[in-house]
Amino acid sequence: MGHCCEVTSGFDVPQAATNPTADAGNRGRPGVWVFGGTLFLSAFLLFQVQLIISKHILPWFGGSAAVWTTSMLVFQILLLAGYVYSHVMTERLCQRNQARLHIGVLAVAALLVVGLSLLWPSAVTPNPSWKPTSPDHPVRDVIAIALVATGLPFVVLSTTGPLLQRWFARQGGGSETYRLYSVSNLGSLVGLLSFPLLFEPLLRLRTQGVLWSVLFLVFCAGCGWCAWASSRSGTRGDETAVGAESNEVEPVSIVSRTLWFLLAACASALLLATTNQLCQEVISLPLLWVVPLALYLLSFILCFDHPRWYRREVFHPLFAIGVVVLCPAMVYVERTTQIVVLPVLLFVACMICHGELVGLKPGVRHLTGFYLAVSAGGALGGIFVALIAPRVFHFFSEFQLSLCACAVLLLVCVALDGRSWFYTSNFWPPCAVVAGATVVLAGVAQWMPGFGRAVQESQLYAWLLVGGALLLAGAYIQSRGKPVHPRGFRFIQPIAGMVCALMLVGLYASARPEPGLFLGERNFYGALRVFELAQGGKALFHAHTMHGAQLNPPNDRLPMAYYGPESGIGILLRNHEKRKSGEGGLRMGIVGLGAGTLATYGRPGDYLRYYEINPQVASLSDGLTPVFSYVRDSAAKVDVALGDARLLLEREAANGQGQEFDVLVLDAFAGDAVPVHLLTKEAFDAYAKHLRDERSVIAVHLSSRHINLLPVIEGIRAHENAYTLVHFSEGTYPFIESLWVFLARRPEALRVQGLLPSLPPGMPAAEARLWTDDYSNIFQLIY
Repeated sequence: MGHCCEVTSGFDVPQAATNPTADAGNRGRPGVWVFGGTLFLSAFLLFQVQLIISKHILPWFGGSAAVWTTSMLVFQILLLAGYVYSHVMTERLCQRNQARLHIGVLAVAALLVVGLSLLWPSAVTPNPSWKPTSPDHPVRDVIAIALVATGLPFVVLSTTGPLLQRWFARQGGGSETYRLYSVSNLGSLVGLLSFPLLFEPLLRLRTQGVLWSVLFLVFCAGCGWCAWASSRSGTRGDETAVGAESNEVEPVSIVSRTLWFLLAACASALLLATTNQLCQEVISLPLLWVVPLALYLLSFILCFDHPRWYRREVFHPLFAIGVVVLCPAMVYVERTTQIVVLPVLLFVACMICHGELVGLKPGVRHLTGFYLAVSAGGALGGIFVALIAPRVFHFFSEFQLSLCACAVLLLVCVALDGRSWFYTSNFWPPCAVVAGATVVLAGVAQWMPGFGRAVQESQLYAWLLVGGALLLAGAYIQSRGKPVHPRGFRFIQPIAGMVCALMLVGLYASARPEPGLFLGERNFYGALRVFELAQGGKALFHAHTMHGAQLNPPNDRLPMAYYGPESGIGILLRNHEKRKSGEGGLRMGIVGLGAGTLATYGRPGDYLRYYEINPQVASLSDGLTPVFSYVRDSAAKVDVALGDARLLLEREAANGQGQEFDVLVLDAFAGDAVPVHLLTKEAFDAYAKHLRDERSVIAVHLSSRHINLLPVIEGIRAHENAYTLVHFSEGTYPFIESLWVFLARRPEALRVQGLLPSLPPGMPAAEARLWTDDYSNIFQLIY
């Protein structure tokens, strides 16, 4: 996304310059404020609606990071549709017919928003009847919902930048057109940043949707006025610009057109791949959607504002150093480092892609074709990350592949430009880069032992030594030789090739499977990896979070990881009152299958019902020879229901199929990618319908490393007027330290032998925070 920023940079900026005499007449006119306000509002609403609809439907798809990636693909395609509409209309219709057509489209969009507002909580927050009924086609479902809720309004908003600038220039806008460009960019950033920092913490989602709908109607009125005013104005400014265009002879080569497309596609793919990487490693929520998109948008603003912001001698070395630092960071270093390195590298790479785009920007005659090519490239990048990569790669390899494409395109661009550093005879900048990189790497290697190990294994210092020697040799030879043709050989060229090869090798090394990988799978819900344990056995990982493990026979019945006999859940299931009273088998519901470890606690007569959203996780415990055999070998009867647990439980309750669980285990919060919709007031109201009686227990696994969810459970306890017990157990192999919280209506249900209250050291006190489907703020809980 963010290509709306490109549009605002200028279909008509060159036209404005052809009519400077109109400036004095425009200053102080009310029309300037209407045009500027409408542009600001359109850019603001364009980015707000993306975040509102994506957050609204996120719980319907298990909180998967792919919801945002798929939504972004829809928005990029809709943006392309808006570009095509603007281009065709301004090329084919006279000004009066343009105004009539666009006013009609605005009226239809406004009526659609009003109609949806009457049917749904708001025009951009669909009602629960749109929740998917099956987990089989999540991409299709996300696309369908986004198109219905935002399709026509989004297309209308995306046309505003080019149309209003063109119409304003026709009125003799002069240099005021540049101010419209700045105002639109400001609206984009305000709309993007205000959502996680202002609207999300203060307003419920439904309120945000209603406010957006009202502002959209205000926008339609303002844009309609601009179209009407433009149709009644003279056309001197536009005719002057067109006359100037007609005298241009500016053919555009196929190479340039291809680079427009590829540079835009590379930046778009890198944006979505970085967002995917961040959301998989941390949590899928609006702020981590906003940060990469804001950096991407900022690179557009800077590059299209003035060439001085993009300097090859600054950003190209930064890109090379960033990639060299990133590769070992992704393999050896803790993920908190990646949270810093990934956004910085994204910004540098986007500055390169968009800076080179500006260098290839054509004259006025070809501007609409230029923006269409850029928009089509952005859509291709979205298609690659959202649709192609999950079917081609077993891991999130599109991130490294996008960085490789950026490095190759960088070399192509500088090789085609005879004035670039690729043909310079000055050897001091590359020498400084090699020396600086050596110093930085040495410092980082001392600070991070894992990174130092990676540097030694890759023999990076030897590469840098060879590069420095080649540079010095080249400088000496060139100082004694004759002047070389501008496009002749320079010793910096093999150095650039060597650095590029080094980056590609490093990116490949960071993307290849880690040692001990037994199985790798990927789908809409993320990438799963099964590793063979050195002690004999297998462990299941989603991103960097373990979701269960199992030893080889004869120890394959031993519950491992967070579920050992002395863990909170192990103590509860071994000593539950039904085990001693002989009342019958224990009925357990378990949200999150993982390796199926809890099935080992099942006894004859027990019933276990797992709820698992990811079909690939279920397949690991399925069949006669499963990867994990806990479910197959359990003494209890075990069922696995595929789909989002919240939706399945709600559907079962609505059909009169209450499960009457003695214990309901919520085991979907072990990592930091928290499915918020499973912790809301409405979610626990749904869980209560499936409990046998007031002695039933809800067990919540909260072993998250950076997020303290105890305040949310405390808010639920206060709301439900229940009792809680928090149990923390330290882990020694084959167990992992775990934090379990137990809720029950009656305190005697929590009086289980060995189940004693304890808190992890250093965890802050729990201050009650009740989450609802309409409001949650996870950043208050990060520690």
